[in-house]
Amino acid sequence: MASTFLGLNTTKSGLNYYQAAMNTTVHNVTNAETKGYSRQKVVSQASNALRLGNSAGMQGTGVTMLGVEQIRNSYYDVKYWNNNSLGGEYGSKYDYSYEIETYFNEMNSATGYTTLLTNLQNAMKDLADDPSSATTRVQYVNDFQSYTELFNELANNLQNSQKSLNDEIVVRVDEINSIAKQIFTLNDQINNIEIRDGNANDLRDQRLLLIDQLSEIVNVTAEEQPIIAEDGHDSGATRYIVRINGEVLVDDLQCRQLMAVPRDEKVNATDVDGLYELAWKNTDGTPGDSFSISSPTLTGKLAGLVAVRDGNNNHGFVGKTTNTGTDAQGTFVTMETDKAFTLNSLNIVDEGKIRIHDTDYYFDDFEAQYDNATGEITGYTFHNLKVLAADGISQVPADPADIHTGVTARIGNNVDFEGIPYYMSKLNEFVRTFSRYINDICTSGVDADGEQGLDMLNALDVNGENFNLSATTGDTSFSSKGVSYYRLTVLNWDINDAVMKDPNKVVVSIDRAIEQGNVENCDLLKQIQASLTDTSIFKQGTPHQYLESIISTLGVQTKKCQTSMEHQDNIVYSINQQRLSESSVDMNEEASSLIVQQNGYNLACKVMSVLDEIYDRLINSTGV
Repeated sequence: MASTFLGLNTTKSGLNYYQAAMNTTVHNVTNAETKGYSRQKVVSQASNALRLGNSAGMQGTGVTMLGVEQIRNSYYDVKYWNNNSLGGEYGSKYDYSYEIETYFNEMNSATGYTTLLTNLQNAMKDLADDPSSATTRVQYVNDFQSYTELFNELANNLQNSQKSLNDEIVVRVDEINSIAKQIFTLNDQINNIEIRDGNANDLRDQRLLLIDQLSEIVNVTAEEQPIIAEDGHDSGATRYIVRINGEVLVDDLQCRQLMAVPRDEKVNATDVDGLYELAWKNTDGTPGDSFSISSPTLTGKLAGLVAVRDGNNNHGFVGKTTNTGTDAQGTFVTMETDKAFTLNSLNIVDEGKIRIHDTDYYFDDFEAQYDNATGEITGYTFHNLKVLAADGISQVPADPADIHTGVTARIGNNVDFEGIPYYMSKLNEFVRTFSRYINDICTSGVDADGEQGLDMLNALDVNGENFNLSATTGDTSFSSKGVSYYRLTVLNWDINDAVMKDPNKVVVSIDRAIEQGNVENCDLLKQIQASLTDTSIFKQGTPHQYLESIISTLGVQTKKCQTSMEHQDNIVYSINQQRLSESSVDMNEEASSLIVQQNGYNLACKVMSVLDEIYDRLINSTGV
């Protein structure tokens, strides 16, 4: 049966509801411009009704507030995170691809490739007009050196970009770690509040905002699971699990941290030292399980940085082992690659680390066999294989019995993007192919003193001496640490020291011309001149056309990244607008709600005033 004062209690519940609703509306209004804030509302239902004695029907008892909840659609959150990661990846790829394109475009500047090529052609013409002149010979050598220095400068710029990419990877890792710590702290605070039957809406907004930020760096997922108490009921707390690329970053029990670990060995011959891999940090601060940054499922800015830093256009060194054993140098393994490499295009290190099946082996050098006509490498032998000892530091000889044939062997990873290693490899192929062509012409003739011509284009060995590249003509194999065009890269490409010091070493003619005193004969110089426009040196045509093909490929890639970035940005914007349409604060809507709530509150107050008069009359003016 209803109490005599039921009306007061019913009206009180209404007053409490409207006051809470107005306070929530004010909270929404004051946070309308707060980034990441989700609109809130008071959730209510009718209080439990009372039976009216023995008669049919129930008597209402007012309103019960169930809590203050966020207005947010998790479906749009997931869509936003996924697309934001892709946008971050394309953004990083575009930024650095554009930077690389700028380096190549500088070759067409006033001091670039076209100008230097013109100067070199003019120097050749002047030398052909007066081959006995020391001045024309010196000018020819200097212009040729300027030509090689342009490529050295381009390669150094690419290495500087690789260093910048490497440094930015560390910055992104620090951001991931910082966000993880903040999420872990918020998880604890949210559980402390909600275990007491509250809703930590504002803290949840902060947590979701952090995941928004994290999603731009790396692909992320978040899952919330209720924690069941020992007696089987819902404790009110939740386990909030955040994963990056499928691996747990944060949950209610742990906050994992990533760390950058410098590679102990290079992957590509032109890589800078100390490129980072990522690993999960152990509690003692040492590297633990690896975090694969070359995973095909990884997205976000981190993936974009790695793609440009390590991208080899899926032309990584991968093959199958064919034989193993021991020789005078220790344990060896032979293998064939899945993709065809040539001596000129090979870009792996002369000593380093090779992964056979699931074990890392260290090699001192390798030998490659190749077809002299095509330059295609047919097989490899890696010498003096070693493995890490139990201490994880020292190396011990590998047991050939542990190395099986027919298993996968690789150096580094396939990265499906045309990044810095790819373009360095293309430049290496240019300088090696062009150098062999020029050197074969020079060594077929004699210098001004009638002596055998030297290699015009060369590099220095560890002792500061030029390689005798002409001695490798006709070879069908080479050692990674021996003399071969493999040792020539875009980084060390230069003019032969002997030619630089003595202009008489410049070759312009064949030996018969010198023997007959015909120093004006310039048949070989004309062949060198023709090489600059010879379409048979490269598959792409002339040397200039070869470089143009690289620039064209880079331009297409940069434009593709830009288009993908802009397209993804539009998608992210559209999804965010859909998300905001539900969760953001609409000032007009809140103003309308405030008027409704104010009217409701005023009416409840009016009811309370009427009941006050009724009870006053009942209690004070009615005799018992």
